[in-house]
Amino acid sequence: MSTATTEPSAPPLVTSRRERALRDLTAEQRRSQISDGHRLIRAVRTRPFQLYSARRHATRAVTVDAEEWLAAVMPALRAAVSRTASARLDTALARARKRMNEYGVRRVGSAEAVAEALSDGKWFRTQRAHMGRAELRDRVARALRHGEPVELVFPVFSRKPFSPVKNRGVAPDTAELHSLARCAALAHTVAALSPTGCRFTVLADGRKYNRACGTPGPVVAAYQDTLRRWVTDLGADGVLRVVDYEEWVARGLGAADLGTREEYYQRRAAALADRYGRLFSAHAPRESLERLAGPADPHDAPGPRGTPAPHGRHDPHGAHDPGGVGGQLAHTFWSIATSVHYTALGTGHQDLPDGPCYPDAYQEAYALYVAHLGRPLTGPGAGGLLPAAPYGRAATDPDLHLALREEAWEAACRYVAISLTDRDLNLVRETAPRAVKLTIHGKPGELHFTTAASRDANMTAQHSTGGYALRDGRARPTFRYRIEREAAGETPVLLHGAAGRGGDGPHLLPQARLERMQQPIAYVDDPAPLLDGTFPRLLEDLEI
Repeated sequence: MSTATTEPSAPPLVTSRRERALRDLTAEQRRSQISDGHRLIRAVRTRPFQLYSARRHATRAVTVDAEEWLAAVMPALRAAVSRTASARLDTALARARKRMNEYGVRRVGSAEAVAEALSDGKWFRTQRAHMGRAELRDRVARALRHGEPVELVFPVFSRKPFSPVKNRGVAPDTAELHSLARCAALAHTVAALSPTGCRFTVLADGRKYNRACGTPGPVVAAYQDTLRRWVTDLGADGVLRVVDYEEWVARGLGAADLGTREEYYQRRAAALADRYGRLFSAHAPRESLERLAGPADPHDAPGPRGTPAPHGRHDPHGAHDPGGVGGQLAHTFWSIATSVHYTALGTGHQDLPDGPCYPDAYQEAYALYVAHLGRPLTGPGAGGLLPAAPYGRAATDPDLHLALREEAWEAACRYVAISLTDRDLNLVRETAPRAVKLTIHGKPGELHFTTAASRDANMTAQHSTGGYALRDGRARPTFRYRIEREAAGETPVLLHGAAGRGGDGPHLLPQARLERMQQPIAYVDDPAPLLDGTFPRLLEDLEI
């Protein structure tokens, strides 16, 4: 197959920026990355019927007043942000003094202190091979020399997907709130260490990836609106801001170049679908994807099932695939399958900013689809495995499953295409050349920032449901999939009073959105502290 099939000819904007990206970025930085969804698929496969029905959800839930919840949680979080920032500031200064030789200085300056804060194991898992302290210090020093705030950019918080196995609604919940608090604590720490302050920009990338996932625009907009309101409630809007990624990119590119980028993405998506689409089988996705992601040579051994090997792949048609795109597509398929807004299931919920509503039949069909995703629909082993499709379809009819698998494959191609397009153009670096980029997927030149505490460090707020473990006299934030929480019998916490008490105003609007769709603000493993009024006391030593 000719190179033009996978690498569409590019206009001057793309060519010039791509040349710089190829020069400035490593192969690993140019890879498309997506959170690993394999553990969730395994969890659904082992307990597909563990989601609460509407009736069970109503009987299990504890309902609390929205104002009382805010009065307990927000002050505790603000105190935790202040307490954490103060402690990490002292830690950064102490560590910087111990590492003066590593920095090649005789006296610690602001750049070294900030570099230590951005190397703090409480927040980061950056490997030395990805970013050394001296290199990080030099990046910070460049901003300080120009009299600019230390700028941190973090693409994250896309949206909560229409995925009943992950969540029971699409509004931000306690998981997002605690992740924002961690961002705020880091921003305050850096601001205190830097003479020019700090500008931490969360690049909410839901609209970017809507090309693949198709979440309705109003849902993404409402999600981002809540994040911004919560930043204000945390008292962090002086150092932390939530910006729509597409608007941020548009300001950096301009209208003409933005159109060129979209055209390049469309051609790249078509090329990926053409090159690899003939190899994907919706009837047998696991086998076809394993072939698609096959290793390039005996020394290029594959990683865990569904993950790309480190050194590239053979092109399925015989040419070497140096970017490992086949492996990226395979990995993305399994991860995006639980995040796509499936049109084939579109009658199961309402596409509203305050939606969705997951009827029992919808969430059961969804869970069974995910549970059977790795199994062939034809051939050996297919008999008796097909679940009942929703809305009166025959129990052994594979059409729905085939349609959903095709949607997931097409979404994977689009996801990889837009990710590779923006990495080809090096858009973040071009738009914010002196910024330090944070990432939830560790890679060279970027800092691996964890948005949850160490016990849940591999979970992200947008792909999970927030909650608390209430034991030993403390409230510990937890990040779990909805199906894991309900399989463990956890208690949903619902809010009331926001919608009828100025819920359309700025103060209670996020809570009103949760209330209207009966989405829990959190899950708890023990409802007693909420019922006996001791919950606020458990938040006094809250950690973020």
